[in-house]
Amino acid sequence: MLAPPVIWRVSSRARRVILRLDAHRRAIVVTLPPGVTRQQGMHFFQSQSQWIAQALEALPASAVERGQIWLEGTSIPILPTVMLDGRTRLTEAGLHVGHPPEEHARHLLSFLKRRAEALFPPLFRQQSLRMEARPTKFSLRDVRSRWGSCTRQGRIMLSWRLIMAPPDIYTYVMVHELAHLSHFNHGPDFWRLVDRHAPGGQPGRKKAEKWLSQNGACLLAMV
Repeated sequence: MLAPPVIWRVSSRARRVILRLDAHRRAIVVTLPPGVTRQQGMHFFQSQSQWIAQALEALPASAVERGQIWLEGTSIPILPTVMLDGRTRLTEAGLHVGHPPEEHARHLLSFLKRRAEALFPPLFRQQSLRMEARPTKFSLRDVRSRWGSCTRQGRIMLSWRLIMAPPDIYTYVMVHELAHLSHFNHGPDFWRLVDRHAPGGQPGRKKAEKWLSQNGACLLAMV
């Protein structure tokens, strides 16, 4: 097994050396507490070689490795490169990536981000009107710890990676965050509002949460 990339971090809140797998970067994050040297951290890292090997082995395959990419819940084949025309375009046959194979991952990521930037803002405005919600700002980001967030100031963020999920899933995340504008908690009133607007109601909401739990790592590893 090739040694994985290592990302070093120092945290004043850490009480011990912590190893974490970053599925998106396919790297091991080593967090050091104050007073612990990188050499000591590397010693701990090396002592955990079995865990690291198992964690990397369990990682979902990337889109390039699969030869397929998810788009709105549908698996789309990545077609063999025939013409290096510098274009990435979707046809009925699949996704044509007119770039050298070693650049496919970068251009797949750009393709997905552009799709999210085109689709999500108008859908978000539609959901806001339907729920009579008034967010102050909407943005798309690449975060690894959550699929969306809402601040007390009304700023809502969504992960652009949700463009790979089925429409009911990313619509649920929008509804979830918009509901926080009325209830900045996860109390009964909040969930009643979510279930009133989520696709499929409460069963649809629970289905969406289960889907994200089961497939979230794939969305992070895809590109």
